[in-house]
Amino acid sequence: MEHKCPHCGAPLPENAAFCPYCARNVHPRKDAKTPSPLRKKAVLGLLVLLAAAAAGVGLWQMNRAHKPQEYDGLGEVYYETGDRTYQLLVAWPNDRCAPAPDIYQQGAPDEQYRWPSRWYVNDAATGQDAWEEFEPLVEQVTVEVVQDENAADPLVAGEPSHQADYSPDAAMVSSLDFTGSSGEPQVVWTIQMKNGDLIRVRQNIHVSLILTHEYHWQDYPMDTAEELQGLMNDIAAQVSPSDEVILYLPPVTYEGDLELPGRSFTLHGSTEGNGRTTLKGSLTMLAAGSYYWINYFYDMDFVGDGTNTGITASSKAWAVGCSFTGYKNGFLTQGGAWVNVTECTFADNEVGLFYNSTGQSASDDRFFDNTFTGNGTAVLLMSVPTDLTLYFDGSVFTGNGADIDNRCDHPIDVSNAHFS
Repeated sequence: MEHKCPHCGAPLPENAAFCPYCARNVHPRKDAKTPSPLRKKAVLGLLVLLAAAAAGVGLWQMNRAHKPQEYDGLGEVYYETGDRTYQLLVAWPNDRCAPAPDIYQQGAPDEQYRWPSRWYVNDAATGQDAWEEFEPLVEQVTVEVVQDENAADPLVAGEPSHQADYSPDAAMVSSLDFTGSSGEPQVVWTIQMKNGDLIRVRQNIHVSLILTHEYHWQDYPMDTAEELQGLMNDIAAQVSPSDEVILYLPPVTYEGDLELPGRSFTLHGSTEGNGRTTLKGSLTMLAAGSYYWINYFYDMDFVGDGTNTGITASSKAWAVGCSFTGYKNGFLTQGGAWVNVTECTFADNEVGLFYNSTGQSASDDRFFDNTFTGNGTAVLLMSVPTDLTLYFDGSVFTGNGADIDNRCDHPIDVSNAHFS
């Protein structure tokens, strides 16, 4: 097919770009279009969108709602918030950083017992008490009990609270009431945090029944101090220190001193007829030993020579209905002992009740219905374990050189006592 120049009409060679006659371009030119910045705008817009998205994600991360977490541990839980890590645990007061997941107790089937479960909050890095800074983060603390389904009696947990006078180093304390038939329940401390987190710290309580051994003066030789001392020595050697031992004493007067040979005893003085069990001498609890239970002294009269001590307690003891007369010290505590006296009479002693012990444990706050008369000092508080307030309701103070010499400034309540 012949091609002609569109400008001059001359014939064109095949594939010619210019006319050889008029020298003009034989291909029609297209009009140039104005360049568009669309691609540049698109790239810029994409970058802005990515930056906005990144900022939005960061803002969401900062302001998004906290998703509540649950923590559960036997004995302890570690809880992290902000830049701090806390150790939440149940423990003994002598080592606040060592968890106590299992507690072993013993009891008689029909007797009520009480033990304090202590909950601590420590700084995980230092082991120091961190309750003061942790408390504002807490909404509520409760204690529940998962009962032993096979147990005859339940274990009951008291409402937890901070008890500055009893266990000031613990964040909170819950009193557990049980019998020897409460089996193996589990105590659950539940901490509800204000941010919705839920923390559970569990503690297993193992309660086993104790055996009770009774010794009556009609059946065993205990008419003299030597016989009684020999019997107590035999019991200490043959009977498990965790068993309960009760001695029913005859209405005799023991001449000489007695020692409790490193284990717990309950001594019941006789009140039959006109006689009472009397000790003319001193009774000392040896410092070393396994004193599992409170040592009780019921209805016994202790008579001194003005130079000795009626009872020297190195472990928990309680005198009920006893009398202490003519001693340098009627009832003396030492070591970590806590003692109570109720319905007792202290007369003509240099010091009636002398507290000089330290420790972290207390048995009871009652010092009710005692009579202090004619003593140089009725009650001398040199050092008293814990900050538990001592209540002297119904106690009578009369004719003493000093009624209460509170040298350690221990909290006491004498509002219901009588002074003359």
